[in-house]
Amino acid sequence: MKLRQFFSPFLVLAFATGTLRAAADPVSDKIDALVEAGYAKNKVTPNAPAGDETFLRRIYLDVIGRIPTQAEARTFLESSEAGKRGKLIDQLLASDGYVSNWYNWWADILRVQTGMRDESGVAYAEWIKSALRENRPYDKVVHEMITAKGFIWENGAVGYYVRDTGMPLDNMSNTAQIFLGTRLVCAQCHNHPFDKWTQKDYYEMAAYTYGVDTELNPRSAYRRLAKEEATKGRRMSEREQQAMRRIIDDVLEPLKYGVDDSERMLKLPNDYKYEDAEPGEYVKAKTIFGDKAKASRDPRGHYAEWLTSAENPRFTLVIANRLWKRAMGMGLVEPVDDFKDGTEASNPALMKFLTEQIVSMKFDTKAYLRAVYNTKTYQRESTRGEVSNDQPYYFAGPVLRRMTAEQIWDSICALVIPNPDLRVRDNAYQGRLAAMKDQAEQLKACKPQDIVLTARKYAEMDSVLDGRARVARDKLNALREDGDDAGAANAQKELNAINNERDGLVDLARKDLLEVSEKGKSPFLTVTTTPPAGVKKMDTMKEDKAPAPAMPDDSQWKGYGAEFFRASELPSPAPGGHFLREFGQSNREIIENGTTEATVSQALNLMNGPVFQQLTMENSVLMQRFHAASNDEGRMNALFQSLYSRKPTETEKAIVLETIAEKKKEGWNDVIWALMNSREFVFVQ
Repeated sequence: MKLRQFFSPFLVLAFATGTLRAAADPVSDKIDALVEAGYAKNKVTPNAPAGDETFLRRIYLDVIGRIPTQAEARTFLESSEAGKRGKLIDQLLASDGYVSNWYNWWADILRVQTGMRDESGVAYAEWIKSALRENRPYDKVVHEMITAKGFIWENGAVGYYVRDTGMPLDNMSNTAQIFLGTRLVCAQCHNHPFDKWTQKDYYEMAAYTYGVDTELNPRSAYRRLAKEEATKGRRMSEREQQAMRRIIDDVLEPLKYGVDDSERMLKLPNDYKYEDAEPGEYVKAKTIFGDKAKASRDPRGHYAEWLTSAENPRFTLVIANRLWKRAMGMGLVEPVDDFKDGTEASNPALMKFLTEQIVSMKFDTKAYLRAVYNTKTYQRESTRGEVSNDQPYYFAGPVLRRMTAEQIWDSICALVIPNPDLRVRDNAYQGRLAAMKDQAEQLKACKPQDIVLTARKYAEMDSVLDGRARVARDKLNALREDGDDAGAANAQKELNAINNERDGLVDLARKDLLEVSEKGKSPFLTVTTTPPAGVKKMDTMKEDKAPAPAMPDDSQWKGYGAEFFRASELPSPAPGGHFLREFGQSNREIIENGTTEATVSQALNLMNGPVFQQLTMENSVLMQRFHAASNDEGRMNALFQSLYSRKPTETEKAIVLETIAEKKKEGWNDVIWALMNSREFVFVQ
């Protein structure tokens, strides 16, 4: 049998079975009892207990998002300590890898884009990581996002609204879908065709957050002053007035990214066609179910209290179901974000118990996951047959599923570099945020009239440079028509220099203002940054609970590619063409838009792409383990334990040895290639 045929991507390999450990606590026991009652009722035969090798790889992927290293695998598999599975679960939940893995999940749900301007996306991402690192209660985290105010440098949670700048209605739809499992988006334009929600219901919900302002600098006030200034003294040309407005907007850029409440009110659309209200009528905020109280003076505060209340059954049910699906591969309710009044879980008693537990645990998601991971249900072999989302599943075991793009990438990182969980990007963004804060504070101390006068000064300079640029452009075009390439090249340089000078005017204007800033804050730039009562203000740069871990010594990664960081440390989403995008990472435009569907390009990437070449470099962790072995038995163990978390079977050993005998040293590359391209590598077994 040929090696590459034996390790076909479609091959399902057998696993060693082991004794299933007892549940760690009464909650885990109760979950198992309810699942087993479902077996009896629906005549389901549970899957066999998973062996230590299967459990080990699964728990690493589910909790920290990567496969274990050979050293980690050997430590666990060779241990005879009682209760070692429970202890490993606790160890992984407390690790840096947990933050990395679960950030990826939340980034997909919340559509985090770190490329948002002026570090707002990065600050938002780091705020999410800090919440995971501190294990802040889920209800409190959601409350902080919904009520977030202030500038991005002092409260990363405002990224929740900055992410949807200019789209307040869409933001409300996303909030309902993520946290209430309710899809309201159809009701934005008409009464929902498949649910009870009306268009008026939609607008009443949206009214709670419609007044959120995601651009804090009051451009309208400055533009009014600019209009007055344009008529004083020498009347400014229209081109100069445009330049002045642009310079004002650009100078005030440090004050732009943040969130506050405005007096803006929501009206029904002019084409509203239902009899319960008039087109263009102002809408009063009202919740769609539960507490029907009208909006208070603090509409967002009221909205957040209602949304995150332990008494809101939909809020608690949705997160209990989402976390169950994350562990088991299938929700008790599917889909997880489209609940309706008639929706019923595949095991109603279990769903009810899990919902009660998330409340009794005070929304401690780690405690909830710990209980699930310690169940006999989770620790069974996976179900390998087809499991359909539109049919009830009774959890004979976790569902077999392909790794996410992030899990595959992070597992490859663990095979290439040492200590991948500790390798983080530098925190230079904090310095940039601090600089923005300093600039903003000085700008807030400037008189509005000073800002307008400074903008006029540089707008007039821009007008002069614009005239020079037109002359240079005409000269360039003439030289090109004459075929004078050398002259055209010099003319192009001259034009570029003028354009660069124009581009630098905003920085000069801001520098002038910062040098002459006066004490006292401008009334035009006052913004409330104090959170509502009971909500902790988070500072992106000064965590007062659990600071981010100190930066490790970078020397351990010397000689490894700069690209080998875990997915959570790379831009979110990764650029098009990156390995992560090839393997289905979300573009962060739609909620949970990632995919695990196989494609031809994925197969080609693993077979012939640069990742395989980097994996087999002499300094990769995998090859260091390989070369440290003294014989073929040790080399085989190094490869199988590194990629599969188990030793090879006797059949596999025979095939490997046959390949090595035939191809000598080159045969080992074939072995690695085959292991990498097997079903066993890319699936969470």
